[in-house]
Formats: sequence, structure tokens, C-alpha cells
Amino acid sequence: MSTEIALKDKVRQGFPEGFPFPAELELLCDWAEANGFPISGYFRIFDNEDKEAITYWMGFDDVNDYFGIFGKSADGSMYALWRDDANNTYKIVHMGSEGDERLVLANNFIDFLRLLAIGYDEIGFCDLSIPPEENEGYDPDTVNPRFKEWVQTTFNVTIPPTGDEIANVYDKSFDNWVEDQLDEYS
Repeated sequence: MSTEIALKDKVRQGFPEGFPFPAELELLCDWAEANGFPISGYFRIFDNEDKEAITYWMGFDDVNDYFGIFGKSADGSMYALWRDDANNTYKIVHMGSEGDERLVLANNFIDFLRLLAIGYDEIGFCDLSIPPEENEGYDPDTVNPRFKEWVQTTFNVTIPPTGDEIANVYDKSFDNWVEDQLDEYS
């Protein structure tokens, strides 16, 4: 009998109590365990079970219950499910390692998977209005066609050629919320 904890359980342990854990995220964790990396670009599953990761990013812990961190990038950027109380929803956000590039990437997890499957190296830093291969520093070795095929067939969706069809770079709700928290707690 193996005592190894499944990746999805490690990720789930890092979510606040009562926070939703999308079924699509569970399937992504299962896919990553079965297929390895790269998933797409430099995206990795955040599996350190650390509920305090947001404390390090924000500099204080008063907002930990707003985030379910599930992904990371090579530079330390994080991907999270963010509880947007103003709109009574959960959005997928990117938090740059230096506190920059605070972006709403998708309004639901399936759209996030579609965005990820496009093949950008660094979703939070690439120009999503052009195809991945037109971005500076594009590395074709980080593109995983098996992942793209899995997203298409599992969720019966199409993968657009550019990310701006999914990500709304003009949605400043997350960036504004972070600024409000920094003003209130720092």
C-alpha cells in the first residue's frame, strides 16, 4: 500500500477550508500525474500544501481565505482561484513574482485550461493578442500537443489561436482589489 499523497490532494490541502476545488482542477492534477511535464509553457502545479503562500506574496495574512493557489511558474509567479466577493464569483488570476502582472486570466477553470493549452511560455507576461510563437523568447519545447488534445476532447471545447479570446486584460477587478488590500493592511 502506497503512502504517496495524490497531487490533487496536496493541492487541495493548500486551499482554505470551505473553498471550492474545481472538478477540472482535479482532472488537471490527475492528467499531470499520468503524463508529467511540461503541461504547457512553464506552468507547474503548485503542490507544496502551503496555505500561507499568499502571505509571502502580499506581505500579510489577512487575505489568505481569498485564494486557492494551484499553479506556479519558473520565476515564482502564482496562479490561483480568487474569491471575488464584489461579483460573487471565483476567477482564475495570475500573480507575478514581483507583485506585478496581477491579471484575471479566466472566469472559469475550463477557460483557464483552454488558455493554458494555447501554448504560451508565460501566460502572465506574454502578449495574449498574438499567437505564442510570435512572442519574444518563445520556446517550442514547452508546448505539449497531448495536453491541448486532452483539453479539447475532455471538455469538448476548441482552443483559440490567441489568448485574448479568453483572458480579459482590461478586467482590473483583481488588480484593484489587491491595491485596496495593500492600502488597508500595509
